Amino acid sequence: MGPGEHRPYDHEYWARPWSTTLFAGDLFEAVPFGDQPIAVYVADDDPGSRHFIGEILFAYGLLITPTCDMIIQSGGAGPAHHFRTLVPVVPLAHVVEQVSTLDEKLLRSRDIVRPYMYLPPLPGAIEEDAVACLYRPGLVSDSLLAEPPKRVAQLLPEARRHLKVKLAAYWARVEVDPDELPLKERDEDQAQAEGWPPTEYDDPAGPTVDPPSG
Repeated sequence: MGPGEHRPYDHEYWARPWSTTLFAGDLFEAVPFGDQPIAVYVADDDPGSRHFIGEILFAYGLLITPTCDMIIQSGGAGPAHHFRTLVPVVPLAHVVEQVSTLDEKLLRSRDIVRPYMYLPPLPGAIEEDAVACLYRPGLVSDSLLAEPPKRVAQLLPEARRHLKVKLAAYWARVEVDPDELPLKERDEDQAQAEGWPPTEYDDPAGPTVDPPSG
């Protein structure tokens, strides 16, 4: 079993920014993660960490704030809150180099290793197989993602649903059947932008990425 059974096919992950709002699974560049602790104290006989703990100052970040928390509220009240939670995206090879217990083939093919979400390459941004480190969330202001604009791509519906399954598995230790979740967000079709850039989070000189075609 592999792509298409336990995780989406590679061509079902990335799309150029298209929506008038932020969605969970949006990818941003130059996100600061430098205030995270990286010192780990272990016993001499500890076989080693199963989590990547290397220093991350700035990295691509995958947005995990629920989409409904970022939709503009009715009546012109603005967003529900002004903070966003992202997890760092790190090259898979870099993680495997440090975490000797990580099964690279299992993560790449089936993506059932709970602390990570596999992400295929995204030409122009992520040039090699990568993982989103679900256990290392960082909090930033909404304005940081917009000034200057940092969104470079969005997850397609299949991959966005897979992200929800992965977050439930890691943070809630709940196994969710993807078919029990809707493929799209509520009113997603109404969020299609008519022009470029779609939002203040997107670079007017973009798009800067070229998602692989299926």
